[in-house]
Amino acid sequence: MLNVSEIKIVHIEASTYCNARCPQCPRNYCGWNILDLPQKHLSVQNLANTVNQIENAHGLFNGNYGDPMMNPKIVELTELFTSSSVTTNGSCGRVDTYVNLARLGVQMTFSIDGLEDTNHIYRQDVAWDKVMERASAFIDAGGIAHWKFVVFKHNVHQIQSADRLSKRMGFASFQVVNHERNHGPILNNQGEEVGWLLPHNRTAEKYEYDAQQHLEMLKNPFVLQNDYSDAIISCELKQDSNIYVNASGEVLPCCYHGVRQHIHPKGETLQEQLDSFRWLEQTWGKKDCNETCYNSCKR
Repeated sequence: MLNVSEIKIVHIEASTYCNARCPQCPRNYCGWNILDLPQKHLSVQNLANTVNQIENAHGLFNGNYGDPMMNPKIVELTELFTSSSVTTNGSCGRVDTYVNLARLGVQMTFSIDGLEDTNHIYRQDVAWDKVMERASAFIDAGGIAHWKFVVFKHNVHQIQSADRLSKRMGFASFQVVNHERNHGPILNNQGEEVGWLLPHNRTAEKYEYDAQQHLEMLKNPFVLQNDYSDAIISCELKQDSNIYVNASGEVLPCCYHGVRQHIHPKGETLQEQLDSFRWLEQTWGKKDCNETCYNSCKR
């Protein structure tokens, strides 16, 4: 694990609230908001308690469960850092908040997966007009904006058109991302199937799934007794020198440990809390390697 002096990036879960229902987000089941997820905003004081122990770290506001722009104190949170960036679906939060962030020099990544007729397929409940209004307000106020386009079979044909639109609007960059979470059913908020996600680059078809069985497994997880000694762990947090802070203000080694969190920090100071996770590294390459480390950073 890291020493405090090595930290370059603080990855922050500003809020577990979100206005979207992305089908493969851990906050829901295929877009159906049926999981019992605690709803909370990170307080400025809780984040300050950590940030005040670090020098010159970048604040990366990009959530596992929620959209940072849902936090009404997002401007104050970013002000704790000398530099910061925010990733958002672009349809939540006040327009003037985007303007204020732009004037503070906060860079912003807008996750826009298509055009008006396709963006909502993955970004369920995200209103296109609101995205365009907020992105334009941010750029017009001098903000540096980046367009992140997650590619699927249903939007791959729109990449060039979206790129041209990004340039007309004044986005600083346009990035196409394949995050591999691209195969599964799309459910509405009543649990009814309304579509399917399919990958853009390989043959894949619909498959049969048992929603109730999957939900039972999510709500009552079990630990498989697997042998994890076959992999070398290439730890992303050590490579990027980052730590993760969840919406409760808890420090964790990285964002992967923040999904269905099963570990908690111990100690008063930030260094003591980081040291309390050194046992994870001791499991790497062994049969009982931590499952999250194995699944996220094995090579």
